[in-house]
Amino acid sequence: MSNLLESILRVGMTVFIVGPLTAWVARRGARERSEATDSLDCFLVRMPAAIRTIIACCAVAFELLMLGVYVWQGVSLGEWDHELVWFGHAMALAGMAIWALLSIPRIDVDGGRILSRNAFGIRKETTFGNITRATLHTQMMRIDLFEGDRKFCSISLEGVCSLNLLARLEEEGIEVSDAVDGPMTKAGLCWSAIKPLTIVFNGMALVFSLVLAFMAVFTDEGARLLVLIPFLFLLIGVALPLVMLSMPARGILEIGRQERELGFSFSEEIASRGATGTSLVDDDWFIEISNARVVAFRRDYLKKITAHENSESGDRCTVTTRGGRKIKVYAAGSTLEDLRTWFKQGAKANCAAKISAAVDAAILGHDMAMQCRGFRAGEGLIQDTVEETIASMGYVGRVGMKDTDVEILNIMIGKTVVDC
Repeated sequence: MSNLLESILRVGMTVFIVGPLTAWVARRGARERSEATDSLDCFLVRMPAAIRTIIACCAVAFELLMLGVYVWQGVSLGEWDHELVWFGHAMALAGMAIWALLSIPRIDVDGGRILSRNAFGIRKETTFGNITRATLHTQMMRIDLFEGDRKFCSISLEGVCSLNLLARLEEEGIEVSDAVDGPMTKAGLCWSAIKPLTIVFNGMALVFSLVLAFMAVFTDEGARLLVLIPFLFLLIGVALPLVMLSMPARGILEIGRQERELGFSFSEEIASRGATGTSLVDDDWFIEISNARVVAFRRDYLKKITAHENSESGDRCTVTTRGGRKIKVYAAGSTLEDLRTWFKQGAKANCAAKISAAVDAAILGHDMAMQCRGFRAGEGLIQDTVEETIASMGYVGRVGMKDTDVEILNIMIGKTVVDC
Protein backbone atom coordinates (compact mmCIF):
# COMPACT_ATOMS: atom_id res chain seq x y z
CA MET A 1 0.00 0.00 0.00
CA SER A 2 2.85 2.35 0.82
CA ASN A 3 4.39 1.72 -2.62
CA LEU A 4 1.07 2.55 -4.28
CA LEU A 5 0.77 5.75 -2.25
CA GLU A 6 4.35 6.71 -3.15
CA SER A 7 3.62 6.15 -6.85
CA ILE A 8 0.47 8.27 -6.63
CA LEU A 9 2.42 11.06 -4.93
CA ARG A 10 5.12 10.96 -7.62
CA VAL A 11 2.55 11.14 -10.42
CA GLY A 12 0.74 13.93 -8.62
CA MET A 13 3.95 15.92 -8.16
CA THR A 14 4.75 15.55 -11.86
CA VAL A 15 1.25 16.34 -13.15
CA PHE A 16 0.23 19.11 -10.78
CA ILE A 17 3.55 20.77 -9.82
CA VAL A 18 6.58 19.93 -11.99
CA GLY A 19 4.73 19.92 -15.33
CA PRO A 20 2.81 23.19 -14.86
CA LEU A 21 5.88 24.90 -13.38
CA THR A 22 8.04 23.87 -16.36
CA ALA A 23 5.38 25.01 -18.81
CA TRP A 24 5.03 28.33 -16.97
CA VAL A 25 8.78 28.93 -17.06
CA ALA A 26 8.88 28.20 -20.80
CA ARG A 27 5.91 30.49 -21.52
CA ARG A 28 7.27 33.22 -19.28
CA GLY A 29 10.68 33.09 -20.95
CA ALA A 30 9.17 33.10 -24.44
CA ARG A 31 6.92 36.06 -23.60
CA GLU A 32 9.80 38.00 -22.07
CA ARG A 33 11.94 37.39 -25.14
CA SER A 34 9.10 38.48 -27.43
CA GLU A 35 8.54 41.64 -25.37
CA ALA A 36 12.24 42.53 -25.40
CA THR A 37 12.77 45.58 -27.54
CA ASP A 38 15.04 45.64 -30.58
CA SER A 39 15.82 49.30 -30.02
CA LEU A 40 19.44 50.26 -29.41
CA ASP A 41 18.45 53.62 -27.91
CA CYS A 42 16.28 52.51 -25.00
CA PHE A 43 16.56 49.07 -23.35
CA LEU A 44 17.09 47.34 -20.01
CA VAL A 45 19.62 44.55 -19.37
CA ARG A 46 18.77 42.34 -16.40
CA MET A 47 18.27 38.71 -15.40
CA PRO A 48 15.10 37.14 -16.92
CA ALA A 49 12.03 37.36 -14.70
CA ALA A 50 11.37 33.60 -14.92
CA ILE A 51 14.69 32.75 -13.26
CA ARG A 52 14.21 35.39 -10.56
CA THR A 53 10.70 34.14 -9.81
CA ILE A 54 11.80 30.50 -9.57
CA ILE A 55 14.56 31.31 -7.08
CA ALA A 56 12.19 33.39 -4.95
CA CYS A 57 9.59 30.60 -5.01
CA CYS A 58 12.23 28.04 -3.99
CA ALA A 59 13.20 30.21 -1.02
CA VAL A 60 9.58 30.43 0.12
CA ALA A 61 9.04 26.71 -0.57
CA PHE A 62 11.95 25.76 1.73
CA GLU A 63 10.40 27.82 4.51
CA LEU A 64 6.92 26.34 4.04
CA LEU A 65 8.24 22.79 3.66
CA MET A 66 10.19 22.85 6.91
CA LEU A 67 7.28 24.53 8.67
CA GLY A 68 4.91 21.85 7.38
CA VAL A 69 7.21 19.05 8.55
CA TYR A 70 7.57 20.79 11.91
CA VAL A 71 3.79 21.02 12.41
CA TRP A 72 3.12 17.48 11.13
CA GLN A 73 5.81 16.00 13.37
CA GLY A 74 4.51 17.91 16.37
CA VAL A 75 0.86 17.04 15.86
CA SER A 76 1.36 13.40 14.82
CA LEU A 77 4.33 12.39 16.97
CA GLY A 78 4.26 15.00 19.69
CA GLU A 79 7.86 16.04 18.90
CA TRP A 80 8.20 19.75 18.21
CA ASP A 81 11.64 19.93 16.61
CA HIS A 82 12.46 23.64 16.51
CA GLU A 83 15.64 22.97 14.55
CA LEU A 84 13.49 22.22 11.50
CA VAL A 85 12.04 25.73 11.64
CA TRP A 86 15.49 27.31 11.95
CA PHE A 87 16.73 25.18 9.06
CA GLY A 88 13.81 26.44 6.97
CA HIS A 89 14.68 30.02 7.94
CA ALA A 90 18.31 29.49 6.96
CA MET A 91 17.50 27.96 3.56
CA ALA A 92 14.95 30.70 2.85
CA LEU A 93 17.47 33.43 3.70
CA ALA A 94 20.09 31.77 1.49
CA GLY A 95 17.60 31.56 -1.37
CA MET A 96 16.60 35.19 -1.00
CA ALA A 97 20.28 36.21 -0.94
CA ILE A 98 20.82 34.42 -4.26
CA TRP A 99 17.66 36.07 -5.60
CA ALA A 100 19.00 39.49 -4.63
CA LEU A 101 22.37 38.85 -6.27
CA LEU A 102 20.62 37.93 -9.53
CA SER A 103 17.77 40.44 -9.44
CA ILE A 104 19.36 43.72 -8.32
CA PRO A 105 22.13 44.18 -10.97
CA ARG A 106 20.88 45.93 -14.11
CA ILE A 107 21.89 48.36 -16.85
CA ASP A 108 19.34 50.86 -18.15
CA VAL A 109 20.24 52.54 -21.45
CA ASP A 110 18.32 55.69 -22.33
CA GLY A 111 19.72 57.38 -25.41
CA GLY A 112 23.33 58.21 -24.65
CA ARG A 113 22.92 57.73 -20.88
CA ILE A 114 23.83 54.56 -19.01
CA LEU A 115 22.28 53.93 -15.59
CA SER A 116 23.86 51.06 -13.66
CA ARG A 117 22.96 49.28 -10.42
CA ASN A 118 25.22 46.64 -8.89
CA ALA A 119 24.39 43.72 -6.58
CA PHE A 120 24.60 45.97 -3.49
CA GLY A 121 22.11 48.46 -4.92
CA ILE A 122 24.71 51.16 -5.61
CA ARG A 123 23.69 53.27 -8.60
CA LYS A 124 26.02 54.91 -11.12
CA GLU A 125 25.44 57.01 -14.20
CA THR A 126 27.58 57.83 -17.22
CA THR A 127 27.35 58.21 -20.99
CA PHE A 128 28.61 56.13 -23.89
CA GLY A 129 31.02 58.95 -24.66
CA ASN A 130 32.82 58.25 -21.36
CA ILE A 131 33.07 54.48 -21.95
CA THR A 132 36.53 53.81 -23.38
CA ARG A 133 36.49 50.03 -23.66
CA ALA A 134 34.70 46.84 -22.70
CA THR A 135 36.02 43.41 -21.78
CA LEU A 136 34.13 40.19 -22.40
CA HIS A 137 34.45 37.19 -20.06
CA THR A 138 33.38 34.56 -22.58
CA GLN A 139 33.22 31.60 -20.22
CA MET A 140 31.56 33.60 -17.43
CA MET A 141 29.08 35.23 -19.86
CA ARG A 142 29.82 38.65 -18.36
CA ILE A 143 30.87 42.01 -19.78
CA ASP A 144 32.68 44.85 -17.98
CA LEU A 145 32.46 48.50 -19.05
CA PHE A 146 35.37 50.86 -18.30
CA GLU A 147 35.73 54.60 -17.94
CA GLY A 148 39.41 55.02 -18.67
CA ASP A 149 41.19 52.53 -16.41
CA ARG A 150 38.34 52.43 -13.87
CA LYS A 151 35.64 49.78 -14.14
CA PHE A 152 32.22 51.40 -14.37
CA CYS A 153 29.97 48.35 -14.13
CA SER A 154 29.63 44.64 -14.82
CA ILE A 155 26.57 42.78 -16.10
CA SER A 156 25.69 39.20 -17.05
CA LEU A 157 25.06 38.52 -20.72
CA GLU A 158 22.52 35.82 -19.83
CA GLY A 159 19.92 38.53 -19.21
CA VAL A 160 17.37 40.01 -21.60
CA CYS A 161 18.52 42.64 -24.13
CA SER A 162 22.18 41.68 -23.67
CA LEU A 163 22.57 41.50 -27.46
CA ASN A 164 21.26 45.07 -27.63
CA LEU A 165 24.11 46.17 -25.40
CA LEU A 166 26.73 44.45 -27.55
CA ALA A 167 25.23 45.94 -30.71
CA ARG A 168 25.14 49.42 -29.16
CA LEU A 169 28.80 49.16 -28.12
CA GLU A 170 29.68 48.19 -31.69
CA GLU A 171 27.60 51.09 -33.02
CA GLU A 172 29.43 53.51 -30.71
CA GLY A 173 32.79 52.17 -31.90
CA ILE A 174 33.72 50.87 -28.43
CA GLU A 175 36.11 47.94 -28.63
CA VAL A 176 35.01 44.75 -26.90
CA SER A 177 38.13 42.72 -26.13
CA ASP A 178 38.74 39.41 -24.40
CA ALA A 179 39.04 39.85 -20.65
CA VAL A 180 41.90 37.34 -20.66
CA ASP A 181 44.59 39.45 -22.34
CA GLY A 182 47.66 37.49 -21.28
CA PRO A 183 49.64 35.15 -23.55
CA MET A 184 47.80 31.96 -24.46
CA THR A 185 49.20 28.96 -22.58
CA LYS A 186 48.03 25.42 -21.92
CA ALA A 187 47.66 26.16 -18.19
CA GLY A 188 45.70 29.33 -18.97
CA LEU A 189 43.33 27.45 -21.28
CA CYS A 190 42.75 24.78 -18.66
CA TRP A 191 42.03 27.32 -15.91
CA SER A 192 39.72 29.40 -18.13
CA ALA A 193 37.72 26.27 -18.95
CA ILE A 194 37.29 25.18 -15.33
CA LYS A 195 36.96 28.65 -13.75
CA PRO A 196 33.15 29.00 -14.10
CA LEU A 197 32.56 25.60 -12.48
CA THR A 198 35.02 26.44 -9.70
CA ILE A 199 33.16 29.66 -8.92
CA VAL A 200 29.80 27.85 -8.94
CA PHE A 201 31.03 25.08 -6.63
CA ASN A 202 32.62 27.54 -4.20
CA GLY A 203 29.41 29.57 -4.26
CA MET A 204 27.47 26.44 -3.30
CA ALA A 205 29.95 25.76 -0.50
CA LEU A 206 29.53 29.34 0.74
CA VAL A 207 25.72 29.08 0.77
CA PHE A 208 25.77 25.78 2.68
CA SER A 209 28.35 27.20 5.09
CA LEU A 210 26.14 30.21 5.82
CA VAL A 211 23.22 27.85 6.47
CA LEU A 212 25.33 25.83 8.92
CA ALA A 213 26.57 29.00 10.63
CA PHE A 214 22.98 30.21 11.00
CA MET A 215 21.95 26.86 12.46
CA ALA A 216 24.93 26.88 14.83
CA VAL A 217 23.91 30.26 16.24
CA PHE A 218 20.20 29.59 16.71
CA THR A 219 20.15 25.88 17.59
CA ASP A 220 21.73 23.64 20.19
CA GLU A 221 24.15 22.00 17.72
CA GLY A 222 26.63 24.86 18.09
CA ALA A 223 30.27 24.08 17.38
CA ARG A 224 29.52 20.66 15.91
CA LEU A 225 27.99 22.31 12.85
CA LEU A 226 30.79 24.84 12.50
CA VAL A 227 33.30 21.99 12.26
CA LEU A 228 31.63 20.87 9.01
CA ILE A 229 32.29 24.17 7.19
CA PRO A 230 35.97 23.50 6.28
CA PHE A 231 35.03 20.04 5.04
CA LEU A 232 32.30 21.58 2.87
CA PHE A 233 34.81 23.83 1.15
CA LEU A 234 37.28 20.97 0.75
CA LEU A 235 34.63 18.67 -0.73
CA ILE A 236 32.56 21.06 -2.85
CA GLY A 237 34.99 23.92 -3.46
CA VAL A 238 38.18 21.91 -4.03
CA ALA A 239 37.48 18.21 -4.66
CA LEU A 240 34.65 18.69 -7.19
CA PRO A 241 36.59 21.19 -9.37
CA LEU A 242 39.55 18.81 -9.35
CA VAL A 243 37.28 16.02 -10.57
CA MET A 244 35.85 18.27 -13.29
CA LEU A 245 39.40 19.18 -14.30
CA SER A 246 39.44 15.97 -16.36
CA MET A 247 37.22 17.69 -18.96
CA PRO A 248 39.68 20.40 -20.11
CA ALA A 249 42.69 18.20 -19.30
CA ARG A 250 41.76 15.89 -22.17
CA GLY A 251 42.11 18.77 -24.65
CA ILE A 252 45.45 19.80 -23.12
CA LEU A 253 46.75 16.23 -23.44
CA GLU A 254 45.66 16.25 -27.09
CA ILE A 255 47.76 19.39 -27.66
CA GLY A 256 50.75 17.55 -26.18
CA ARG A 257 50.17 14.61 -28.52
CA GLN A 258 50.14 17.00 -31.49
CA GLU A 259 53.41 18.52 -30.28
CA ARG A 260 55.07 15.11 -30.21
CA GLU A 261 53.73 13.86 -33.56
CA LEU A 262 54.28 17.08 -35.52
CA GLY A 263 57.47 18.13 -33.75
CA PHE A 264 56.69 21.66 -32.57
CA SER A 265 56.37 23.60 -29.32
CA PHE A 266 52.89 24.93 -28.57
CA SER A 267 54.11 27.80 -26.41
CA GLU A 268 56.70 28.93 -28.98
CA GLU A 269 54.29 28.69 -31.92
CA ILE A 270 51.50 30.55 -30.12
CA ALA A 271 53.96 33.20 -28.92
CA SER A 272 55.20 33.73 -32.48
CA ARG A 273 51.62 34.48 -33.53
CA GLY A 274 51.09 36.87 -30.63
CA ALA A 275 47.94 35.01 -29.59
CA THR A 276 46.28 36.08 -26.34
CA GLY A 277 43.14 35.12 -24.46
CA THR A 278 41.37 31.80 -24.91
CA SER A 279 40.41 31.78 -28.59
CA LEU A 280 42.43 31.51 -31.79
CA VAL A 281 41.09 30.68 -35.25
CA ASP A 282 43.41 31.19 -38.22
CA ASP A 283 44.66 29.23 -41.23
CA ASP A 284 46.64 26.79 -39.07
CA TRP A 285 44.98 26.66 -35.64
CA PHE A 286 41.49 26.23 -34.18
CA ILE A 287 41.44 26.86 -30.42
CA GLU A 288 38.20 27.39 -28.49
CA ILE A 289 36.81 26.65 -25.04
CA SER A 290 33.31 25.17 -24.93
CA ASN A 291 31.35 23.48 -22.15
CA ALA A 292 34.44 23.39 -19.89
CA ARG A 293 36.41 21.60 -22.62
CA VAL A 294 39.42 22.73 -24.63
CA VAL A 295 39.10 22.16 -28.39
CA ALA A 296 42.52 22.77 -29.96
CA PHE A 297 43.77 21.33 -33.27
CA ARG A 298 46.41 22.22 -35.82
CA ARG A 299 45.24 21.82 -39.41
CA ASP A 300 48.04 19.53 -40.60
CA TYR A 301 47.20 17.12 -37.75
CA LEU A 302 43.70 16.47 -39.09
CA LYS A 303 42.51 14.26 -41.92
CA LYS A 304 38.71 14.18 -41.48
CA ILE A 305 36.02 15.67 -39.24
CA THR A 306 32.53 14.18 -39.15
CA ALA A 307 29.32 16.16 -38.64
CA HIS A 308 28.43 16.62 -34.98
CA GLU A 309 25.83 14.34 -33.41
CA ASN A 310 23.90 14.18 -30.15
CA SER A 311 24.79 11.61 -27.51
CA GLU A 312 24.04 10.94 -23.85
CA SER A 313 27.27 12.74 -22.95
CA GLY A 314 26.45 15.80 -25.08
CA ASP A 315 27.19 16.97 -28.61
CA ARG A 316 30.24 15.35 -30.17
CA CYS A 317 32.03 14.73 -33.44
CA THR A 318 34.74 12.31 -34.53
CA VAL A 319 38.11 13.65 -35.65
CA THR A 320 40.45 11.43 -37.69
CA THR A 321 44.13 12.34 -37.54
CA ARG A 322 46.72 11.96 -40.28
CA GLY A 323 47.99 8.89 -38.50
CA GLY A 324 44.55 7.26 -38.66
CA ARG A 325 43.67 7.67 -34.98
CA LYS A 326 40.04 8.60 -34.24
CA ILE A 327 39.19 11.08 -31.47
CA LYS A 328 35.77 11.83 -30.03
CA VAL A 329 35.52 15.58 -29.40
CA TYR A 330 32.81 16.82 -27.01
CA ALA A 331 31.72 20.48 -27.08
CA ALA A 332 28.74 22.68 -27.85
CA GLY A 333 27.15 21.95 -31.22
CA SER A 334 27.98 25.44 -32.52
CA THR A 335 31.67 25.00 -31.64
CA LEU A 336 31.84 21.61 -33.36
CA GLU A 337 30.15 23.06 -36.44
CA ASP A 338 32.67 25.93 -36.45
CA LEU A 339 35.51 23.39 -36.22
CA ARG A 340 34.21 21.43 -39.20
CA THR A 341 33.60 24.60 -41.24
CA TRP A 342 37.13 25.82 -40.45
CA PHE A 343 38.60 22.50 -41.59
CA LYS A 344 36.55 22.37 -44.81
CA GLN A 345 37.46 25.95 -45.71
CA GLY A 346 41.12 24.99 -45.49
CA ALA A 347 40.48 22.09 -47.85
CA LYS A 348 38.71 24.45 -50.25
CA ALA A 349 41.70 26.80 -50.19
CA ASN A 350 44.00 23.87 -51.00
CA CYS A 351 41.75 22.79 -53.87
CA ALA A 352 41.61 26.36 -55.13
CA ALA A 353 45.41 26.45 -55.25
CA LYS A 354 45.47 23.21 -57.27
CA ILE A 355 42.81 24.51 -59.66
CA SER A 356 44.75 27.74 -60.09
CA ALA A 357 47.91 25.80 -60.96
CA ALA A 358 45.98 23.63 -63.44
CA VAL A 359 44.41 26.66 -65.14
CA ASP A 360 47.82 28.34 -65.35
CA ALA A 361 49.26 25.21 -67.00
CA ALA A 362 46.33 25.12 -69.45
CA ILE A 363 46.89 28.75 -70.42
CA LEU A 364 50.61 28.09 -70.90
CA GLY A 365 49.79 25.07 -73.11
CA HIS A 366 47.41 27.18 -75.18
CA ASP A 367 50.03 29.89 -75.69
CA MET A 368 52.62 27.29 -76.74
CA ALA A 369 50.17 25.66 -79.17
CA MET A 370 49.30 29.01 -80.76
CA GLN A 371 53.01 29.55 -81.40
CA CYS A 372 53.42 26.00 -82.79
CA ARG A 373 55.64 24.98 -79.92
CA GLY A 374 55.40 21.77 -77.92
CA PHE A 375 57.11 18.64 -76.65
CA ARG A 376 57.99 15.68 -78.87
CA ALA A 377 56.99 12.10 -78.26
CA GLY A 378 59.49 10.35 -76.03
CA GLU A 379 60.29 13.45 -73.95
CA GLY A 380 59.26 12.55 -70.42
CA LEU A 381 55.71 11.19 -70.37
CA ILE A 382 54.80 12.53 -73.84
CA GLN A 383 53.50 9.81 -76.21
CA ASP A 384 52.49 9.81 -79.89
CA THR A 385 48.84 10.73 -79.25
CA VAL A 386 46.93 12.76 -76.69
CA GLU A 387 45.12 9.67 -75.41
CA GLU A 388 48.38 7.78 -74.87
CA THR A 389 49.94 10.80 -73.09
CA ILE A 390 46.97 11.06 -70.71
CA ALA A 391 47.17 7.30 -70.05
CA SER A 392 50.88 7.49 -69.19
CA MET A 393 50.33 10.40 -66.80
CA GLY A 394 47.44 8.53 -65.16
CA TYR A 395 49.66 5.47 -64.69
CA VAL A 396 52.34 7.54 -62.96
CA GLY A 397 49.75 9.15 -60.68
CA ARG A 398 48.09 5.82 -59.90
CA VAL A 399 51.12 3.57 -59.49
CA GLY A 400 54.27 5.63 -59.38
CA MET A 401 53.10 8.11 -56.73
CA LYS A 402 52.20 5.49 -54.10
CA ASP A 403 55.60 5.52 -52.42
CA THR A 404 55.79 9.30 -52.76
CA ASP A 405 52.44 9.70 -50.99
CA VAL A 406 53.68 7.55 -48.12
CA GLU A 407 56.84 9.64 -47.71
CA ILE A 408 54.87 12.89 -47.84
CA LEU A 409 52.52 11.67 -45.10
CA ASN A 410 55.47 10.52 -42.98
CA ILE A 411 57.00 13.99 -43.20
CA MET A 412 53.65 15.65 -42.39
CA ILE A 413 53.11 13.63 -39.21
CA GLY A 414 56.74 13.92 -38.14
CA LYS A 415 57.55 10.23 -38.57
CA THR A 416 60.36 11.09 -41.00
CA VAL A 417 62.82 13.80 -39.96
CA VAL A 418 64.40 15.59 -42.92
CA ASP A 419 67.97 16.73 -42.28
CA CYS A 420 68.85 20.18 -43.56
